[in-house]
Amino acid sequence: MSNHYPYRIIGLFVVLLTLFSLPVMAAQDTLDDEPLMQMLARIPNTTLSRTEIYFNDRKAVETAYPSARMPANFAEFMAMSEAKGEDTELLPVDLWWRVWRNQGSAISARYMMGADETEAAMGLDYFQIEQEMTYGTPPNQTMQLAGSFDLDKVRAAYLLRGYAAQAGEIKLLCPEAGCDTGAMTNLADRNPANLFGGDLGRSQSILIVDNALISSPSEVAMNDNMDVVAGDEQSLADLPQYQAAAAAITSEGTLMQAYFWDGELLLGMSDVSPAALFGGRVTPEVIKRFYEDMLKDFVELPSYQLMAFADVASETEQIGQVALVYTTEEAAATAAVVIPERIKTYQSIAIQRAFTELLEERGVAEPVISIVEHGERYVVLVSFPTPKASDEELQQFNVTNLELPETTAPGLIYRLLIDAAIRRDLGWLNTIPRAAIEAMVP
Repeated sequence: MSNHYPYRIIGLFVVLLTLFSLPVMAAQDTLDDEPLMQMLARIPNTTLSRTEIYFNDRKAVETAYPSARMPANFAEFMAMSEAKGEDTELLPVDLWWRVWRNQGSAISARYMMGADETEAAMGLDYFQIEQEMTYGTPPNQTMQLAGSFDLDKVRAAYLLRGYAAQAGEIKLLCPEAGCDTGAMTNLADRNPANLFGGDLGRSQSILIVDNALISSPSEVAMNDNMDVVAGDEQSLADLPQYQAAAAAITSEGTLMQAYFWDGELLLGMSDVSPAALFGGRVTPEVIKRFYEDMLKDFVELPSYQLMAFADVASETEQIGQVALVYTTEEAAATAAVVIPERIKTYQSIAIQRAFTELLEERGVAEPVISIVEHGERYVVLVSFPTPKASDEELQQFNVTNLELPETTAPGLIYRLLIDAAIRRDLGWLNTIPRAAIEAMVP
């Protein structure tokens, strides 16, 4: 059962009062039908997997924007592109593209323009992929694809390339050189249309699960994935913190993409070293002044168990979100008070501007803080909503249009958050103890 406690950022006293007085609103009771949870159920609970996790749901764009339609195949996508909006039958595909092209969580998108050869390489059309998830970091990164595949065609394509089916209940295809050779590169065989390592000429093993395909260059990662499929390994979907995060980021609308931080990445949120914050690019004097400024009115943020970023669309809003998972209601309540004040005062290290200015430029009038209770976890959900673009406004988002609509483009707030995460410019979410900061000031 999930409970949802909302707050508006309207002053510290009012937030505190709201925390204990607003009524509970029911969130969804089950996550079984969510593509996110179905994919998390195939990810092993290992240190290799719990680093950076990207999730993208192409099909969800149709739900978020009912007039949009995902291309039936790559040929239809190219026809839409060549029509340049003049074919009315393809306008729904055009709308879909104007939403999805702004998303940065689909790793396969970088190889999209070679997708006319994906069917020959993998036995599937590029647009038969409905969801994708990548997890872990190279050389142990795993890609999982889910969709409406003809698995017989998939097997046939790999068998033509010399792959062989392995004995046993687990449906595993391995290259002729062996299941342990997936990390070997051969640029002479480079084929970006093969989404499973083809950009480096790799021949990776392929795990077939229901209507999903899983592949990694790492033999260790593949073995871990097979253990999950066999029921011998715990999955991330079994963990209460992932269940709670998923409940939170699917509670306010349709989830289109997400990004999770766990493990070592979270440890960095409590790192006060100059290298972690600045990368060694500034002088000791600047660093000293930064810490002295940081200590002014500094209030600690309780450490969280998991952090997720999400791109969500409701009926009226496009919402970028940050979800922080806590094990106690007290810690979540404290965070719900601390975070709004930090947002108001945070200055971006990367671009030397106030975070509030960046939000205002992108149409965020006021961030919203809420607490979602799920099981024995409490998720502080920080939402940055903007008005949702209409079909007409979506069609105006074009590089040749000098008069863009005032509505914020889909995915723009999510991209702001992800870019900040990649640059480690998330100081408003750091969990550094005050004592640690004081120790850094001479």
